[in-house]
Amino acid sequence: MKLLTKTTLYFITISLFVFFAGGLGLYILMQNLVKNEVDAELLQRIHYVFNQIDPNDSLGPVHFIASEPIDIEKIHLPKQSSTFRFQDTVLFNDLTKTYAPYRELISIVKAGPDYYRIRIYKSLITSNTLIEKVALVTTLMLMLFLLLAYFLNRYLFSRVWFDFFATLHKIQEFSLTMPQKEAFSASEIIEFNELNRLLNKMTDKIINDYEGLKEFTGNLSHEVQTPLAVIKNKTELMMQEPLNKQQYEQIGSIYSAANRLSAIVRSLGLIARIDNNQFTETQPVNFKDLILLEKENYEPLMESRGIKIETEFSGQPDIQMNKELAEILVNNLIKNAVRHNLKNGFIRIHLSKQSLTISNSGENPGIPTEKLFDQFSRGSDKGFMGIGLSIVRKITEHYGMSVRYDYQDQQHKITVGFQPS
Repeated sequence: MKLLTKTTLYFITISLFVFFAGGLGLYILMQNLVKNEVDAELLQRIHYVFNQIDPNDSLGPVHFIASEPIDIEKIHLPKQSSTFRFQDTVLFNDLTKTYAPYRELISIVKAGPDYYRIRIYKSLITSNTLIEKVALVTTLMLMLFLLLAYFLNRYLFSRVWFDFFATLHKIQEFSLTMPQKEAFSASEIIEFNELNRLLNKMTDKIINDYEGLKEFTGNLSHEVQTPLAVIKNKTELMMQEPLNKQQYEQIGSIYSAANRLSAIVRSLGLIARIDNNQFTETQPVNFKDLILLEKENYEPLMESRGIKIETEFSGQPDIQMNKELAEILVNNLIKNAVRHNLKNGFIRIHLSKQSLTISNSGENPGIPTEKLFDQFSRGSDKGFMGIGLSIVRKITEHYGMSVRYDYQDQQHKITVGFQPS
């Protein structure tokens, strides 16, 4: 959820609660004010009746003019006399043939020897209409206020946060594949200026560290190869000498470790060259031919382990990339499927216009499959897993492809999507 949407929702929710509580309080207050006003008028009218009764000691000759109904009923000796009681009621209107709301004042008065119950009524239609109109006006004002507040909030938000979004846009465009120092604009807001200052400092450090790391990796890849070549040559010469079994095993272990270290250095150098964007030449790549070539190269090894391979080609991806990197991509995927397979296992390769999927039998790697793309990842039982999948991810990222690794029911499946992820 965007920041503007979240703050607007909070604002509207609080405003609705405040206006609802305020509107309810205003409605109750107006009802009380209207009732008090009506009750005061009813008291004034009944006192007028009382004033007419006192000098006559009888209700017979009482004369008064009333615009509202008045009922006078003779009663027996009441339990209480001279009481006042207010209540709401409804009366039938003969003209409109409907019931209308009224406020009623009931009082008992003694006139001569008799007691009378007097009921005086006051219509609430006008008062209720007034309250309804006030409520309608209040509701319309609330809706207008929220509407204006919404658009005003969006306008002010875009103005106040303009510098922030400009900074965010520059951060989104920042990439280590083409590192360049960003100059974040100055802002009138102190907090944004502080943010831009820290970002400038951080991006400068990232670029410097990245350049230093690339230089170190390149130098390492270049300089280490020479002593490794010497070690391999010396061990090859020693293996040609007459040796006992223990000596031969030790020299073979040294030779194997030197080969492994040489492969790692070459891989690190390859990653550094990809990061340095040194593979600039691109051309259409025929992945079908590359797959068939690598399949032929690994057939002796697969036959020795009883691994069966199946290929299916339902389409040819239309993609431009460096041919050397395409060969490395396909080679690393098939090599991974062969190396981490079971005896008498299987490999299934499916190529379509959208993706390349390689499935193979194999044991559980023991770690989340996403971590297998990390450099020098280790499985729980297999130890060192190599750097091949790290190169695969580096190549796919370089060309905006996607790569996914899934494992289920002793089956590994790597899918390379040729469309951007």
